[in-house]
This record gives sequence, C-alpha cells and structure tokens, in this order.
Amino acid sequence: MFRRVNKPSAIGLDIGTTFVRAIQFVDASGAPTVHAAAQCPIERAASGTSSADTLVANAIRDVLGSASFHGNQVVTALGTSAFQLKNLRLPRMPVDEMKDAVLFEAMARFEAQPDDVQIQYIHVGEVRHGNEQKEEVVAFAAKNECVGARLDLLESLKLSPIAIDLTPCAVARSFVRFLRRTEDENSVNVFIEIGYTATTIIVTRGACISFIKVVDIGGEQFNEAVSRTLDVSKDEAADLRIRLMDSGRRSDGNESDVPPEIASAIGDALRPLIERLCREVQLCLRYFAVTFRGGRPESLTVVGGESAEPRVVELLRELIDVPCTIGHPLRGMLGLDRMGGRERRVFQPAWAVAGGLALRGTRWVDGGSKGPSSLRKALSLRGA
Repeated sequence: MFRRVNKPSAIGLDIGTTFVRAIQFVDASGAPTVHAAAQCPIERAASGTSSADTLVANAIRDVLGSASFHGNQVVTALGTSAFQLKNLRLPRMPVDEMKDAVLFEAMARFEAQPDDVQIQYIHVGEVRHGNEQKEEVVAFAAKNECVGARLDLLESLKLSPIAIDLTPCAVARSFVRFLRRTEDENSVNVFIEIGYTATTIIVTRGACISFIKVVDIGGEQFNEAVSRTLDVSKDEAADLRIRLMDSGRRSDGNESDVPPEIASAIGDALRPLIERLCREVQLCLRYFAVTFRGGRPESLTVVGGESAEPRVVELLRELIDVPCTIGHPLRGMLGLDRMGGRERRVFQPAWAVAGGLALRGTRWVDGGSKGPSSLRKALSLRGA
C-alpha cells in the first residue's frame, strides 16, 4: 500500500550568527516528515577578504545545495539583534481598533517614524492595571533597511521569501504541535533559547505566547568568560566548550578529552553568567504570575545552539523549582535519518528556529489564534 505524500512545505531557513540551517517538511499520511535538512557554519570574515554578507550567502548556497530541497520558497526570521520588542498596555477596545492603537503607541515607545520601521504585535490577553482592565500587547519593531537587506539577500540567491518571521515566534511554533489537546489550553511552559549572542525567554499558555524577553547572555559571552579565566584566546575557549558539549551529547559512555581541572575551571567561569540567566527566568515567571494570574509552569525547555552547555540545565534545576529539560523540537517526526546521521540528530535543540519556520502555516500548528499563529503575516514583504 502506498503512503499519501503531499507537496513539501516552504523551506525554513534559519540564518544565525555562526550557522545557517534549513529544513523542509512533507505531510506523509498526516504525519510531519523531514523531507530535507542541512546545515553549514558561516565562515568568519578575515581582514581584506569577503564581506560578511558574501560569507552568509555562500553558507546559504552550500546548505540548499547539499540536500534535496523542493522549490525555492523560504520562510526566514530576523534574529534578536535585528528587532526591538516592548510590552504595551492599552485600554480595552474592539479588536478591529487595536491595530491602529498599537501602531500609535509603538511609534512613540520605539521613538520611530512610520517610514523607518515595520511594526507587528501579539495580543497576549487582558491584565489588571490598578483598578482597570487593560489589553497587554507585545510589539516588535524592525527597521525597513534591515528587512530590505534580508529580502535583497534572498532574492539575489533566486529564493522566494513568503514571510520574514521573528525567532521567538519560530521557537514557540516548533513546540505548538505538542500543545493542541484540550487539557493543554491553560498549561504554562517556558522555552529558553540560548543562541550565540543572546538568550530569549518565551512563556506560553497553551499554544499562545504570553511573554517574551531577550537577555544579553549567549555563547559569545560564555566564550569571553572562559577566555578571561583560562587566559586563552576566544577561539581556544570556544573549542574547549564545544568539546565539553559534544561529550555531553554522546551516549557512548566516552568521557570528554578536556582535563577535569580545566572542565571545572570552565564551569566556575560560567556560573555567574548562568546564575544571572536563572534570575532573569525567575523574574519572567514572577511577572507572568502577577500579570496574568498564571499558574505554575509545567516545564522549562532549553533549546538553541548553546543549550548543551552542561551547567545551564543543572543550575536551572537547582535554582528554579520547575522541571527542566533539553528540548527536541523534531521529536516524533519521521524522516530524521535524512538529517545526516546521529551526530547531526543529537543537535536537535539547535533546530528549533528552522523547524518553527518550516511549520509556519501548516496543519500541525494552525490551531492557535494567538502567539505564533497570530504572526502568520509576520513582517510585511516588499510591495505588500
């Protein structure tokens, strides 16, 4: 008996600071299945050599040329350095009046001119403000030149961008398909995406985003702390950390080749940064509980390229009394063998953004009316 296979989704293209990742899904008999996936590091620009844009373009070409992707339609996202976000509180009003009210308030809060930026928002619900009921909104602003540069890059590669999303929304969307049962409607979950330059904390209730915060802690800051402590270059510090993280991912029982005393010194160097990150998570949970009368989170899920840092989950479990685990956004999907072997599959947490982008507009995440699915239009494309 033949399986029913439909047209593949758009390609989820995650253009990060250090890596480009692309993934595409297909609906095989109702189940999300990996059709193609590839990743490539972005080479570092040396003095007098290719520009950063050229190196990113080269990485995208390598990624899309190394697997059997279907078509040229892509969904990509702006990283945390490319947009600003603010929480706004507005008077209660009809839904059809909210857009204009958000735009007016956001322009003032972002100190921007209408011709300079694009604004999108998520309506996260009603909150009590003193004796009044207010509408809480998370507003995002991206400069037109930033959006235009991304579109120019993709179009120069003969790609057809159907949406430019935002990384926090993509991360949340990658887990929405696990939260569609009736009993999940009021469940509170926290997703902590640790990237190279920053960490994004996302609180969801059911399939809807309720809160987002960006914290300037990531792999770059981890490398700098280790570099200072061990008096080595940042590249050497990064190599030591990668070796430790790789040993933690392996299930073959082999210990890391990093000497125990060096591993201990690395842990001591990172502890202040990770403790600060834990405090930021605690503040987010407190804000959520007070603002939305939210319940206790069911879990903390850590994803992102830096999620395998050994002390992160350890300290989150120690300092925050909530179950904490490394997230696997592709869990339960078919076709994981197309990701290039076990070594790549164990890096699943790093695929949260790409996976969420490729899921955009698919049947597996269409259930929510807020949060990730409310940004279906995302940032408007040129001419829209």
